[in-house]
Amino acid sequence: MGVYSIKPHFQRLLAPVAHLLIRLRVHPTYINAAGLVISLIGSAAIFFSQQYVWMLVYIPFMAFFRTACNALDGMVARALRTPHKEFGEVLNEFFDRISDAALFLGLTFASFTTTWLGTLTTVAILLTSYLSILSKAAGGSRQYGGLMGKADRMILLGLMAVMILMTRDYVWGDVLLWAVLLGTLITLAQRYMITRKELVA
Repeated sequence: MGVYSIKPHFQRLLAPVAHLLIRLRVHPTYINAAGLVISLIGSAAIFFSQQYVWMLVYIPFMAFFRTACNALDGMVARALRTPHKEFGEVLNEFFDRISDAALFLGLTFASFTTTWLGTLTTVAILLTSYLSILSKAAGGSRQYGGLMGKADRMILLGLMAVMILMTRDYVWGDVLLWAVLLGTLITLAQRYMITRKELVA
């Protein structure tokens, strides 16, 4: 369920880039760091977009490249068999959470969105990610599925930017937050039930 289900197809699309990075022996952490920097710039672009609407042009590209970085780091790490795999996973998760928080806090504190709605959405996103990681720590599997995963959020952010650029109506910021909040709460429930089934069965 969700865009995550097409990840194998996306990885095949990125295969030529992955092969180049593997030949150059680019460490996966550098790919993670690139995704983080891309997201931080995206956060600033969203925050200042009501004053400079053209900055939203960056958001669909950011959404694609952040998603690509998240796919590429695992592909490269497996091929290079980098040492300290466990710590690499920690860094990956840590950078991802900073990226998620930065993007949605940038939207939360932008002048055109409802602050409490953005705050609640950001908390829900972080709780869903925390549950997914906690599942693995407790002996289950790392949960990626559900209605509203990371890739789904990136697609909706890109779509929000396009709609604002086309209509010059900033109401799409709150529309996005409501969609992500509701989808994330459903995802939280889905991942909770899967985790409970794995660990209690």
